[in-house]
Amino acid sequence: MKNKRSDIAPRERILKTASELFFHQGFRATGINEVIEKSGVAKATFYHHFPTKDDLCLAYLRERNTSEFEAIMAFVRDHDSPRGRFLAVVEAILPWLEANRLRGCVFLNMVAEVPDPGNKLRNEGVQHYARLRQLILQLAENLIESDSHSYGGLDADVLANDYLVILGGAIAMAEIYHDLWPARQAVSLIKRLID
Repeated sequence: MKNKRSDIAPRERILKTASELFFHQGFRATGINEVIEKSGVAKATFYHHFPTKDDLCLAYLRERNTSEFEAIMAFVRDHDSPRGRFLAVVEAILPWLEANRLRGCVFLNMVAEVPDPGNKLRNEGVQHYARLRQLILQLAENLIESDSHSYGGLDADVLANDYLVILGGAIAMAEIYHDLWPARQAVSLIKRLID
């Protein structure tokens, strides 16, 4: 019988191991040797796939960027009305925060570890939040178009910016307080923006 670890290709094993370590311990606190040891690969195999620790972390962030956005989109698609889809983004953070044990956002956490604004790891976070803002903007425009009587006085750009700031703040505060109340408060605040 094959070991489950050997059923996974080395690159995926390295990435899976690093993802868990980076997320729970942090990028700076996780060493290459620990990733190599826990993933069960040789050093040469590791460096063949990831020449530097930054390369490994960038792959981790890109994978998270894709998987988190897909999860948000699935949550949005589960709603029938423009209002439901608009609120779905903020409502999605409650189960997400519970699932990741209130560890917060990998992109916000990375900013704390990589202070250089020009760093490619931070840039991945900028791209993540820019993509999220674009989704929120689209949902805001759809909401406004769906009922001009109720929502016609709203500015979609301002609404998207406010939404993003509330969302990011709620995620950060949930991690700081290690509690879901900031996420619940964010849902209430987003509802107040449109009511």
